[in-house]
Amino acid sequence: MAASVISNNQREFRCKHCEGKILIPKDLPPTTGPCPHCGEVITSESDEIPVLPVTNPQITPPPIVSPVARESAETTTVFPPPAPPVNPEWKPTVELPTREIHASHNHPKKRPASKQHRSGLISAMLVLLALILLGGGVVWFAAKELGRNIEPPTLKVVAKDPAVIEANYIRTGWQKDAYQLLRRYLGAANAEDKLPFILNGSGLATQVEHFYRSGGISDADTPADAFSIYELSEEDRKRGLFMMIYDQPPQYDMAEFFRPLASLEVQYGLDEADLLLSTLAHVRNFAMEPLRVQAFFKRTPEGLKLDWEIYAQTKYRTLRSFVEQPEVGRTGVFRVIIVEDVPEKGRAVAGTRTYRVVDPANTGDSARINVKVDSDAGRALSPLNWRGTKENRPLTRTATVELKWSSPATASELEISRLVCWEFLGLGGKETPSTTSTR
Repeated sequence: MAASVISNNQREFRCKHCEGKILIPKDLPPTTGPCPHCGEVITSESDEIPVLPVTNPQITPPPIVSPVARESAETTTVFPPPAPPVNPEWKPTVELPTREIHASHNHPKKRPASKQHRSGLISAMLVLLALILLGGGVVWFAAKELGRNIEPPTLKVVAKDPAVIEANYIRTGWQKDAYQLLRRYLGAANAEDKLPFILNGSGLATQVEHFYRSGGISDADTPADAFSIYELSEEDRKRGLFMMIYDQPPQYDMAEFFRPLASLEVQYGLDEADLLLSTLAHVRNFAMEPLRVQAFFKRTPEGLKLDWEIYAQTKYRTLRSFVEQPEVGRTGVFRVIIVEDVPEKGRAVAGTRTYRVVDPANTGDSARINVKVDSDAGRALSPLNWRGTKENRPLTRTATVELKWSSPATASELEISRLVCWEFLGLGGKETPSTTSTR
């Protein structure tokens, strides 16, 4: 460090680090301290100025000046003159500022929290306190109410109205009884066990036993759960008549897809198919026939009873068997749908009208029958006549008829020997001695 005398009482020297000028007293002994410009440790000792002995050991070291930002390298700082030294061997020491103190001067102090931040914190704490108090109140109220013994509501026993009970039964109540009766009937393995579930079972005992020929009976092909409810009219249900049906569509075999094709003449009925084509091409030979069964129930003092005659006719298709197997003198009573029809081509007979009788479940089982107009059956069926009258559409009704195979001179002929009654016998119809009927 080079030093030079400025005045009689002062001298100057430059910092070896920043080359800044420093003015110190002329008689200042060598002193070590921070540079007021750059803060680096420097010593004021110089070869040009003799070192004076220290005569006063009690002198205090010069004050420490904090480093500040240097604005210019020419800024000077004047140290206060020290007292003359007493002891020549004593050298003053300077305590340098620590890194922590230096950092505290360079970093600004943290600002205190603003009033707005403190007010927001206070509001949040108040809301939280209110929620805690509200939750505690709810818990206390719930515990108090749950602990209270509440009396159970008193049930008022209202007398059941017979009219309401009857209305519920004819609407849906009968269904449970009908399914239960049908399961027990189908579960019986012989005719004797089936009689208690049949309408007028005692009067039909001989007919039922003859029909099944005292053999084992299996009704597994028509399970009770496969029957569905059929809603009759409200008038019929009020009379105690209810109905369930079993309907299985035809099931075809794969062989039908490989049957030979008939010519258009055969398809449109212009030509008759030969025996080979009829055997191999008729779809009926390759498909299971549909199975449709009607189960009618009638309400009696002993409960519901099954009308066996309609059940057996529709399940075993007895009307079709009777029509397709002519036998002179053979008779049978059937429940049918009857309507006036046109006669077959070339078979019209003067003085007769043609009627068609149809099985109620299997409409394909039908037959056209010529009835003399002046016969008892003709007069009984006259209300159905629509051909040649003011009626412009066929009239259809349910009836119970007795059919018979007669033996005219040429061939057997099917005839209606008697109209037993309108509607089905045993359900809505009653047999009368006279066959004359009214609409």
